[in-house]
This record gives sequence, C-alpha cells and structure tokens, in this order.
Amino acid sequence: MPGRWSRGGGDDPTAVLADCDSSQALYARLATFLARIQALPAILYVRSGESLHPVAGFDCSHEVPNLPVFALPDPERSGELPANQLPLTLRGEVVGLLAIFGHVSVISEPLHRCCAILALKIRQLHQEEGLRRELHLANEQLAHLISAGQLLQHLEIDILLNKILAILLGALRVDAGAVVVRDRAHPEAAHHATWGLRTATVMGLTMRSGVPVIDHLLASGAVLHLGRDQLRDDLLEHALPQLGGLLALPLSARGRVQGVVLLGAKHDFNPAQRRLAETLTSFAAVALDNALMVGAMVDSERIAQELAIARSVQEGMYPTHGLAVDRLRIEGSSRPCNETGGDYFTYLAQGGRVTLLIGDVSGHGLGAALFATMAHAIVQHRLHAGTPIITTSIDLNQGLCHAQNGRFMTCAMVSLDQATMAFSYVSAGHCPLLWLHQGQVRWLESGGLPLGIILDNALALSGPFTMAGGDYLLLYTDGVTEAANADGESFGDQRLAAAVVQAAGLHLGPTELMMLVNAEVDAWSGGRAHSDDLTMVALHLAP
Repeated sequence: MPGRWSRGGGDDPTAVLADCDSSQALYARLATFLARIQALPAILYVRSGESLHPVAGFDCSHEVPNLPVFALPDPERSGELPANQLPLTLRGEVVGLLAIFGHVSVISEPLHRCCAILALKIRQLHQEEGLRRELHLANEQLAHLISAGQLLQHLEIDILLNKILAILLGALRVDAGAVVVRDRAHPEAAHHATWGLRTATVMGLTMRSGVPVIDHLLASGAVLHLGRDQLRDDLLEHALPQLGGLLALPLSARGRVQGVVLLGAKHDFNPAQRRLAETLTSFAAVALDNALMVGAMVDSERIAQELAIARSVQEGMYPTHGLAVDRLRIEGSSRPCNETGGDYFTYLAQGGRVTLLIGDVSGHGLGAALFATMAHAIVQHRLHAGTPIITTSIDLNQGLCHAQNGRFMTCAMVSLDQATMAFSYVSAGHCPLLWLHQGQVRWLESGGLPLGIILDNALALSGPFTMAGGDYLLLYTDGVTEAANADGESFGDQRLAAAVVQAAGLHLGPTELMMLVNAEVDAWSGGRAHSDDLTMVALHLAP
C-alpha cells in the first residue's frame, strides 16, 4: 500500500535518490519515485538567488511561474504552507520546494523523507556541477594560453594578426574585433586584421578630445574599456551602435606599444573576460614584437639576417643583470655554439622566494631558438603570476607538447625560500644540479622525461634542502660536461665539480665561478669550437 515501505525497498527515497550523480539523473529517479507512491502531478523548484525556479515538471502539462523565496514562511514554520507545498531545507536554509498535486494526506511520510534527501542531493550536485564548470573553464583557458604561445611560430605580420584576432574572438566569445599595427616611420600605413567591423570604422574611431582611439592607445599604453553609455559619451561619433561594450588593449613588449587590439561585444565585458583578454594580449605582443623585429631586418641576406635577429631575440629573453638578495648572489650566462642556441635560463625574486630555471632545447639554430622563445613566454607568465614550480613545469610541458614540431626541452627549476634558505627543485630529464654544501659536492638528480614529449609526464618536486653559508648551487646544460678534447673525451662531471670546489676555495662570486668553468672547458677543448651551447646559472650564499 502507498504508505508502507522497507529500508532499501523500491519506495525508499534513500535507495532511489541517494546515488544520483547528476541533476538529470536525480529528476528521472524522482519522477519514478513519485509515480510509484502515486504523488503525481508534481513540480520541483530549485532556489536561484532570491527566486524559486521550476526545473522539472512531473506529469504536468501547463507552464508554471517562478515562486519568490521571500513568499515562503520560515522553514521552522513550514506547517503554515499549503499541504501540497513541501519545502526542501538544509541547515535551516530553503534550497527548493516540491509542489505535489497527488494524494498528499496518504503519503505525507514518504514525501517528507523524500524532501530531506532531495535538499541534500540538490546542494551536493550544485556544488559538484559548479566545480566541474570551473574545471572546464580552467582547461579552456589553458588551451587558449597554449594557442597564444604558438603565435610565436608565425613571423609574417599579416598571418600573425589574423591568428591573434581569431584566438581573442574565440576565447572571449565575441564576434567583432580588429588588430592594428601602425608603422611608426610611416604613420599612414598600417597592417591590420578585422572581423565584424569595417576597416574605415576602426580607423575612424575618435575620442571626444579629437584623438583617434588607436593613437590614444599607442601613446598611453593603457587599456581602454567602454560600456554602452561610455561608448556614447566618450567617442566623438558613436559608430558602433550595435555594441554594448568596447575593449581596446595595447600590444606592448619591451616597453614599446607596437599595436592595438579592439574587441566589441553586444554586452559589456565582465572582469573575467577583461583579465583573459589582457593575458592573451600579452602573449600576442611578444609574438608581434618578434615578428616585427624579423620583418624590419630581413633583406637580400634573409637567412643570415633571420639567424642574427633570432639570436638578438633570444639574448633579450635572458635577465639583463644578476640578483642580489641579502646574502644571495645569482648570475647566469649562455654561450651559443652558433648564431642561435637552444638553451634558456632565467631567475626571479618575488614574494619572498627566488626562482631559478635553466633549459636545453633539442637541436640548434633558428628552430631551437623559436622553441625556447615559446617556452620563455609560458614560463614568464607563470612565474610572474606566482605559480609554484611544479605547476609551471606541468603547464610548460603541455604547451610544448601542443607545439608538435618534434622538439623537446630538458629543464630544471629551483624555488628557494629567502627566509629559511630551503630550496626544492623540479628536473625534467636535465643534468644533475651541482650543490656544494659545506664543502661537500652533492648531485641532485633529475626525474621525469624532458618537456614536450608526452602530456602525461611524471614530474615531481624534490626537496626541501637547506643552504648553508658558503654554499654554491650550479645549474648547467650538457654542453658544459660534454665538451670534448682532441681525443673525444668529455670534460665530465668530476672536472666540473673540481672547478666549483676550486672557486669555493678562492671565495669567488657566481660570475667569477662561471668564468672559471668556461676557462677550464675552453682549455680542455684546446681552443676548438664547441658543438653545443654552454649555459649556466650560479647561486652563492655568502657565509
């Protein structure tokens, strides 16, 4: 009979509803349960803000209105509700309502029990589905960042501008935009790409001051965000009546604004869209800067010029000076074996931590240099955002994997706490770190494959280890230890360790340490040209 059930039986809402893993499954099970206990027709409402919205109708043929939450009595006084309206409450908060038009008086006990379970499941599924949406959004944004990193492969301006525009329109889900790059030597000329906007409209957009929007951004280098009212009030002629928001962003790299991005939306841009646009634009600016450098210098000796420019771009990635933080001294150096190299290094002091990174791209020449440049863009974005080195390593691996050009990169990252002098590291197929600790040489080995080979790379964080006064930490590429003499014998780990021990005995700083190592390697090689790049990052903690 309708009012009888047994634990785990078909009329038990615990058994019927408890294991649902989605809202749709919950509604389907609820429909079956209500039919079994003859409680149809019925309507399920779920709270959204300050209203109860109907989300499922069971055996109902008419449309029903929203029920405002404020019309409900206090949950503790739910007896004042009509008999057919059963509130779904959790810890005293209304999360929904089940309106029953069946035989309420006969089956009130199973329905009240059902409502208690429904309230719990609705809250649980809402939280789970919210987390899934956030994870999907994070993965989607990572894909956009990876696509933006791949812009560095394009050196032809017109192709690059179209790629930049396509990535921005897709990422922000807007259908109008333009990218404009103006030649400073010939202001009347410009490279541009547009979508959903006429070129004349883009070029003619003018501020109330009489200054064209493009010129305003080129001069100020600041983001310009205009909502619907501001579009009307701030522009001399409102040529965009179909838009509800305009976002104008400078393409700025190395302290120079090279171009402008304009994005138009039917509705105004929210803060999340603006943050994403600024992040993607920063990637695009680096790619544009590289492309402009190449385009400005290519002539009849195109290949030679491209190699020289690539080396200039690559050298521009390295820190311009060392770091001095309390007793810490950090320096780096790189000697490519030909016009361009595939090695990369950087270091950064931020938020009470010092981060060091060294990498070695497979192969040499322009291709390896461009691959290192793509890694540089990803690394700089992550490190300046305060991302932990293990996460940075994973993101860099994914970005390089998606490049799909057959190259890979060994890499080692170190993160040191300035307060405790404790450090941890992540090494992906790279040379062991050489740590001279209290006069004793320690080798910190690598774990995981080089970056860019497989997405599921088992990278791990090693440490922590604590530096002592007088310690040295040397990161280096295999060009140092594999430098060969006339007989083909490598310089090797032991000679490198001996050079570091000698530097410690002479109380040398990190710059002098690297000079000593380079001199030892050159002497070992007998003055012959090296077949690989020689790159080092040296850290010294004064006593």
